[in-house]
Amino acid sequence: MAGYNSFHIPALFCSDFFSAGFTLVPNLILKYSSRLNLCSNDVLVLLACFYFQQQGKDDLRLKDFARLINVPEKSIKASIDAMAARGLFIISGNTYNLSGLFEKITDLWAEEKVQAMQKARQEAAPATQQAAPPGKAQSSDLHGLLQTFEQEFGRALSQIECATILSWHEDKGCSESVILEALKRAVLRGVLNLTYIERILDQWSKKNLRTTQEVIGYEEQFLSSRMTNKNRKQSDREAKIKDKEDKYKDIYMS
Repeated sequence: MAGYNSFHIPALFCSDFFSAGFTLVPNLILKYSSRLNLCSNDVLVLLACFYFQQQGKDDLRLKDFARLINVPEKSIKASIDAMAARGLFIISGNTYNLSGLFEKITDLWAEEKVQAMQKARQEAAPATQQAAPPGKAQSSDLHGLLQTFEQEFGRALSQIECATILSWHEDKGCSESVILEALKRAVLRGVLNLTYIERILDQWSKKNLRTTQEVIGYEEQFLSSRMTNKNRKQSDREAKIKDKEDKYKDIYMS
């Protein structure tokens, strides 16, 4: 009997260990915990929230938290109230919504992304300026581009929007003039959102259009081709109508 237990218990434990599942926690929460002013109890409470969410349990009470993380209910309530006051929690009855937490993390991520891009441009600026022809000023600062977007949108851009626009230049290799050309198309169509503008840039990139001259040339060629096809179809339709009229003319006038 002892041999039976010693043989099977490790296997049974491993089976239960993995079948019980794992609680997934975004690493960015841990990375930005200090900037979010999260203390150790706050982190434990958040871990408990993720655990309950992944277990499909929404109706939560303080005793549920206390039983899981072995922290007094009073301390848990203080932690939840503090995070709710900072906009990380939205509490509705016994339900805890973490959308505020993810919005804060998104802002921190975007801010870090923008700062990294600005630092990279500043480091590249001396070499760019050294390679520039005499009398030709080159600037790696895209602040003017962001200002143009704000003017056309009629509002200030969020950190995530700034990071998105800068990524078109840094990651996708779109020039400032091409980005402004895409913005112009969006303004003329009355579609002021970054998703639409990015779709325009992606289409131009697929067609290997890298300058405004290439973009304008492609659009003129496209419009000319469409007009030619339209005129051809109209001519064919008119010819068919004429043939039909002539056919009946031959029948009734012969």
